[in-house]
Amino acid sequence: MRIATSQIYTASLKQMNTSLNNVMELQMMTSSQKKLNNPSDDPSGAALSMQLRSYSATLLTYEDNCTLGKSYLATADGALQVCSERLTSISELAEQAATETYTNVQMEDMAIELRQEMDSLFQMANTKMGEIYLFSGNDIENSAYEKSLGVTIDDSSMTHADVVSVQGSASHTVYIQMTESGTAGGTEDLDYQYSTDGGETWTTGTLLAGDTEIAAGDTSITLATGTAVTAEDGSGEGTNLYIRTAYEYEGSDDELSLAIGEDTTLGVTLAGSSVFGGIDPATGEPYPDPNLFEALGDLVAYMETGNTDGVASCIETVNDAYEHMLQQAASVGARQNTAENTATAIGITRDCSVSQISSIEDADATQLTVEMAQAEYVYEAVLSTTTSVFQLNILSYL
Repeated sequence: MRIATSQIYTASLKQMNTSLNNVMELQMMTSSQKKLNNPSDDPSGAALSMQLRSYSATLLTYEDNCTLGKSYLATADGALQVCSERLTSISELAEQAATETYTNVQMEDMAIELRQEMDSLFQMANTKMGEIYLFSGNDIENSAYEKSLGVTIDDSSMTHADVVSVQGSASHTVYIQMTESGTAGGTEDLDYQYSTDGGETWTTGTLLAGDTEIAAGDTSITLATGTAVTAEDGSGEGTNLYIRTAYEYEGSDDELSLAIGEDTTLGVTLAGSSVFGGIDPATGEPYPDPNLFEALGDLVAYMETGNTDGVASCIETVNDAYEHMLQQAASVGARQNTAENTATAIGITRDCSVSQISSIEDADATQLTVEMAQAEYVYEAVLSTTTSVFQLNILSYL
């Protein structure tokens, strides 16, 4: 077989370029310390690496959500702990006021202390972390509660559904007694009296025929048409209404949840309505029991009017609300543990995925050094041989 000079030159150039290409690739790997610099270097490895990177990014999002959730929950837990302490003091205060051993002046002093405790609970219910309200459900940009007026009904024949609205402003309980029996919005005038100083002094008023609004100083109550009222004759069996402080829930009944897994979410805020209760703005009526804010509203109304029996009737309700809050605090603690444990598990999994990515993409420095030395040696040898070949001419065969 005859080998032409052009074939020798072509083969020599091919070997030289191949050797140079190997050197250049190894130099690139040495510079980047990666064996996978382009998808063409290892198509299947590049595809797997992209999948692992996407998975690792998703895990990082879940891990960040766990960390954020732990912060929210820890802050909410701290607020609930403060509330529990305040409720312990309130419970002791209520038990003292129910003993019938205190004067009205002393009861009034207790009511002042109770209002201070209620203000503290109101602030805790509006706890924020940064700009996030933690007891507003998923309506995190708005405060959970606003102060308003509510009514305590001391009449077994009436419910909150009979009260259309409570209007005005009052820093002290406004005590209303019906002095005539009849029907709101009926055909006859109905007399009543009200006190703004706990029953020390009274002002009379009249609910006109066809009207449903009972005006009492700077406040008023509008009853549903047809609501039956009974005259108070001193026995406590008539219609007694107390306009007092209330708290209206402004948040959402749905919690804010963060994804901490492919099919797993974690509630990181709480719906204040399920913790503190208060007034439902959609209906104007109190949330179902145990309703802490409404129980405290009833309690302060009875304290400010010297009604020890009324105070005694609130103790069990307040204690039930306290137990409910402890359950909510325990739920928050359980969520914190879930976030902590999940973050730990995700961290381990993400470390494994990062390790897999490294095994696909990263070069072995020791092996790379050896391969680089070999490639340079081969290139130099090819280069030397090629130089000798290119120096051949016809005189070399004579």
